[in-house]
Amino acid sequence: MQRVVKILKVVLPILIVAFLGYIYLSFNHAKTPHRKEPADGETSARPGDKSVAKSEKFHDVQTIGGRVVMEIAATRVVAFESRWNTLEGVSMTIYRANGLTYQLSCPNAEFNSDTKESNAKGGVKLVSSDGVEIHTAEIHFDGNRLTNDIPVQFRIDRWNGNAGALDLDVAGETLKLSKQVTAAMTPAQPNEVPMTLQGAESIFHRRENTVTFNNAVEMNRGPEHVKADFVIGRFTQDHSRLIGLDGNGNVNIVMSGNPAPGEDLGGRKEIFCDNFNTEVGPDGQIAAINARGAATQAHAILDGPPKRDIVAWTFRVALANRAVHELKADTQVVMKELGPAPRDVKAEHVTVNFNPATHRASSAYLEGGFHYTDPKNTASAFRANYDIDGDRILLTTDPGWQATVVSDGNVLKAKQIEFSPRAQTARATGSVIAELASKGKQPTVSADATNLFPAGKPVYVNSDELMMRQANRVAVFTGNVRAWQESNTLLANEMQVTGGGDQITAKGNVRTLLYNTGDPKRTVPVKSTSDQMIARKNDRRIDLTGNVSIVDTPRTLKSEKAAFFFDDNKKIQRIEAENNVNVADGTTQRKGTGDKAVYQVDKKMIYVSGSPATMTDPSGSIAGQQIVFDLTRNRVQVVSPSEETKGTYKHSG
Repeated sequence: MQRVVKILKVVLPILIVAFLGYIYLSFNHAKTPHRKEPADGETSARPGDKSVAKSEKFHDVQTIGGRVVMEIAATRVVAFESRWNTLEGVSMTIYRANGLTYQLSCPNAEFNSDTKESNAKGGVKLVSSDGVEIHTAEIHFDGNRLTNDIPVQFRIDRWNGNAGALDLDVAGETLKLSKQVTAAMTPAQPNEVPMTLQGAESIFHRRENTVTFNNAVEMNRGPEHVKADFVIGRFTQDHSRLIGLDGNGNVNIVMSGNPAPGEDLGGRKEIFCDNFNTEVGPDGQIAAINARGAATQAHAILDGPPKRDIVAWTFRVALANRAVHELKADTQVVMKELGPAPRDVKAEHVTVNFNPATHRASSAYLEGGFHYTDPKNTASAFRANYDIDGDRILLTTDPGWQATVVSDGNVLKAKQIEFSPRAQTARATGSVIAELASKGKQPTVSADATNLFPAGKPVYVNSDELMMRQANRVAVFTGNVRAWQESNTLLANEMQVTGGGDQITAKGNVRTLLYNTGDPKRTVPVKSTSDQMIARKNDRRIDLTGNVSIVDTPRTLKSEKAAFFFDDNKKIQRIEAENNVNVADGTTQRKGTGDKAVYQVDKKMIYVSGSPATMTDPSGSIAGQQIVFDLTRNRVQVVSPSEETKGTYKHSG
């Protein structure tokens, strides 16, 4: 395109002016054998203007230092009293010192010797030896500007183009083409992509090495397509290479929208913005596009599946081998993933990376006020790494802050959370805080309204790590686990919640504090420790195994196994223990042993049985098949229906 500027701005006016001026001077001062006076003094070329001289078959060759520099010919030359001169069958060749030649021809021309104004008519043609060819019906030169208001066609090397009008400021070296300008570059190599540019008008600034297109500008280059109100191209000083392309006003940029047959560029990528500029690599190819919003945010649409709709104030799209390999969006970014399960992602800065093989979005890094939303989940953090292919999102924060995920009503907070929306899994590490609650009709992992946590309120859990599988309704907490609801508390090394609290399992140094007894005046909990605990919601029981110790102040029950049983109101009804049972009452200093014990909490009765069951206190000892502790009456009863009762116990009552 810059060679078009060079020819139209410099060579063409020089040729026309030099040619017409030289013919005039040659005609008036050279004594040619063909010169003669006109017969009637008037010709049809200029009605009303009287001819004063005429020449047929004009031809001349000019040399400088023995080198031919110009050859001029015309079939007819007429001079008029008005100082206008007409020429017919015009042709001229200029021979430049660098070896190039320029040939100009037209059927008719006229030149004013006083004003230097001239016109070439009837079809002007300019051809150069280095591949330049320009056609137009006529051109007018007023001494400063070369203009016409009719179509101009040109071919410059690989470029072919046309325009509806021409206006060239010779002194200012500025060319304006208008009335719909179109230029097309044909490929030089089999794998090269053709490019076309068009607009309502274009202006070539040779001194500034720029070309501007105005009004409804369009550029097409294979899979790329650009529309804008204004586009400016910047070139190197020798005009051989594009170094930048800028544009503004209703900009629409399409990338990978029209791939070659059999070519997969990962689907269409489209940007709408107020202005843009390009970054051009050393090879002259566009390496990146920077798009910006002014009155409104810029807007990008990426083909899917799923289709992504992104708004931001600025975009940078990096290109490699005609395909997008990175997209950066900055300031108030919102990325929407459309489809059956739509997702919204917000952040201050977003970088989307594309798979080099498929050219589709494969991952994203999001930083600054990250927020995520889909029909089932919400999440927030300072930053996130989004594995698009693997459907995993890793949330991280700065010290003093926590990442948060809310899934089906459950709230999860931690220093780091990795979750998969589609697989409905979440892994949290570092100062984990979880809120488990059943909300609505959607089944979810929850622990409220159970025997362990009886109130219909959220259960809160602290731990070092958490693995949650929402699809299977399983949550596993590990490391320094603490779960609580109001005053009821569970501590353990590990806790697993299944379903809506259908089963809660705890392992490793398990401790519980239970306040849900039938005594409304109770102010201290029933405490327990064990190696393992299993709470079954439907069975209305909690099972403890391994080094079991249950404290209902002032009494303690120890065994290898024990179970809490609850009534319909989820109040502790009784406790059953077996294997190496020991019962101790701190107030009465009574101690009992046996194989099994049943503690009727609501009736304040303890039944210890064994072979034998024993009881000791300061008053003595006793053994039998069953010993009954009546806590309300402070009495002990021995029941041995088939064996002898033994002991030294002295009853004081």
